[in-house]
Amino acid sequence: MNNSTHNALTGKIGYISTVNKFMKKEFFTRTSGLLAIIFFLQGCYFPLVATGVVATAVAVTDRRTAGIILEDETIELKSMNELSKNFPKDNVSVAVTSFNRAALLTGWVSSEDLSKEAASLIANVENVREIINELNIGPKATGKMFARDTILTAKIKASFIDEEKLNANVVKVKTENGIVFLMGIVTQREADLAADIASRVKGTKRVVKVFEVKSETEIANIDAVINSQKPKKPSK
Repeated sequence: MNNSTHNALTGKIGYISTVNKFMKKEFFTRTSGLLAIIFFLQGCYFPLVATGVVATAVAVTDRRTAGIILEDETIELKSMNELSKNFPKDNVSVAVTSFNRAALLTGWVSSEDLSKEAASLIANVENVREIINELNIGPKATGKMFARDTILTAKIKASFIDEEKLNANVVKVKTENGIVFLMGIVTQREADLAADIASRVKGTKRVVKVFEVKSETEIANIDAVINSQKPKKPSK
């Protein structure tokens, strides 16, 4: 499935935090080190797994609940375990990125039949509610391609943080061979802004929106509830 736009339909919402100056400093400090390592490894043709690298560096939460985030991580682990057990490594190189229990499949397989088989396998993983199959048919990606994708993801996340009208925490980025997939629980305005920013970063070939879009009113209500549940700072 290679539609330029795909919106997830349902999901639970959780805690959101606003990026402040400290977060920006932390992001750029950690990302600079990450990029230095990537450039070194790129020269050595060392294979890197791009999924979640920048998200780990930022170490912040999004609009999913803590429970859903845990479910997504579990889905990814179980999916990769199922793939390794059922497919020879020579024929598939698949990454599974789960957001709000929607599993995005990216990577490379040697045939259309294997693509369908992989999608069917992941669809049966516990708690997966939707499959978004964006697998490519062809030879596996090289180490240099993985490195370029990781660098591009880092650049896009940095561009999101620079945009004051966008909360960078709520958009998850996955890059495969220059094609950028954007996931998250967002308004249409946030979805369009994030896609526009990502499309203008050098190295982006195409942007695929895999968002769960809600109205401005729904997001405002969600944020109000979330903010009311945040622990209050003790008075001095």
